[in-house]
Amino acid sequence: MRYMAEVVSCPPYTCVKSPVEWGAIDALAVITVLWVIITFLYKGVKAHNVMRYPQTHMMIPYAMWEKKLLAEKPAMGAGRVVAAFFKTLFIDVLAMGILKCEHGRSEREVVTTRTAKRAAKLLMVWGFVFAGISTALAYLMFPHDMIVLDLYHPARIFGMLGGVFMIIGALMWLSVRYKEVKYGEMRWWDLIGADYLPIMILLLGISGFALQAAILAWAYGWPGAEAFLILAIHFHAVSVAAFFWLFFWTKADHIVYRIFWRIYDYADKELAGPNTRLPPTTLKPLNKTGKEIQPGY
Repeated sequence: MRYMAEVVSCPPYTCVKSPVEWGAIDALAVITVLWVIITFLYKGVKAHNVMRYPQTHMMIPYAMWEKKLLAEKPAMGAGRVVAAFFKTLFIDVLAMGILKCEHGRSEREVVTTRTAKRAAKLLMVWGFVFAGISTALAYLMFPHDMIVLDLYHPARIFGMLGGVFMIIGALMWLSVRYKEVKYGEMRWWDLIGADYLPIMILLLGISGFALQAAILAWAYGWPGAEAFLILAIHFHAVSVAAFFWLFFWTKADHIVYRIFWRIYDYADKELAGPNTRLPPTTLKPLNKTGKEIQPGY
């Protein structure tokens, strides 16, 4: 790390030598990506969380699973899966269509707060999209080991928009959660459950703005800027690490799994009838109460 500010001209912008060498950041990024892939394979693929069937949580004789759920079902086909992926990406993820009310009900959501939750999730999702664009632009456009100080740089604009969206979206989501779950009557938030993701997103947004403010203060020699910079670097680094390194070890991982579930849903619905991948109507699954559940869609 470097803690001596070196402000230089990088036309048409003004830059400062990065306090952290890009090589170190790249190495940590590669390690983080590898860790995310490993935990996804372990927690998602090996634990069968990425493949969901309606009968997964029902009482089907174990010996019949492989035959009834997989062996007798036709392959979905690469084209159908790709089409379902893009439908999921643009309709359910980027537009949060999954939270729209369908037939008077919203899937797994409380209807009275559906609008607020959809708005909150849209802000958080697009906050990440803009943050990703900002990171890509900075990597491609900033001179090596340099940080552009001008706030009108495209990377800065997208970064600020992403941070604002993430903070507002996380606060909206936590506000709705506080009212629904009545946290005023509880001691602790569910930090490894439904609250982990919005809390970490909130910390990412706040720590990102703190880091940018610290870099500006440090570059222009404000009093106490060096201590502020050291604190801000570690605050943001810990927030980023906690978000990615712990993601699949909390209930936040359902965000990723649900994308796969919707892909399966779309593909299976197109194969409805005798070719569906769901168990045949002759198989009568039961839930834990012993009541029969109608198979299929």
